[in-house]
Amino acid sequence: MQRLIPCLFCALALFCLGGCGTIYKASVDERDVSTFVDDGRIESSVRARIINDPVVKLRDMSVNSYLGTVYLVGEFDADQQKMRAVRLAREVDGVRRVTVVPFQKRQDPACGTAEDLSLYAKIKARLVEDQDIWSTQVDVKVVQCNAVILGLVKSQRDANQIVAHANAVPGVRTVQNYIRIIK
Repeated sequence: MQRLIPCLFCALALFCLGGCGTIYKASVDERDVSTFVDDGRIESSVRARIINDPVVKLRDMSVNSYLGTVYLVGEFDADQQKMRAVRLAREVDGVRRVTVVPFQKRQDPACGTAEDLSLYAKIKARLVEDQDIWSTQVDVKVVQCNAVILGLVKSQRDANQIVAHANAVPGVRTVQNYIRIIK
């Protein structure tokens, strides 16, 4: 019994601390809490459908949702995978639109996972360092050394600056901009 109380206390502390990240994200998000929660539920539901699907491979793509629009970014072996992923995403309640940012799966010795991770870190560092823009709601995906910028910002100026930062990182082949301006 004496061991149970400290264990329960630790479990409660971890639960509370784990929720702090979500609370922080919700507090700095431009979306109202209801929309923020809906987008989180949509992302989780789409991921669950894709991870259990034998045709689509979740490890090859990422899932994001902003204001009911689902973005599927990643590598695909065939059109069948893309079409299946779109169909699975559209089946989720609350999905308004699905946007696929596909890259044909290929081996590229000049740009693999290590290079993608390095470019991601460099882009995120530039965004964090720029105190003139608000980029907390911006997600960066790097696939085959191509940057995909997703998220919500308050102004076109912020969106342009974020894209300029991504373009300025040496080694980035292209930048695809899927940032939405919210007023």
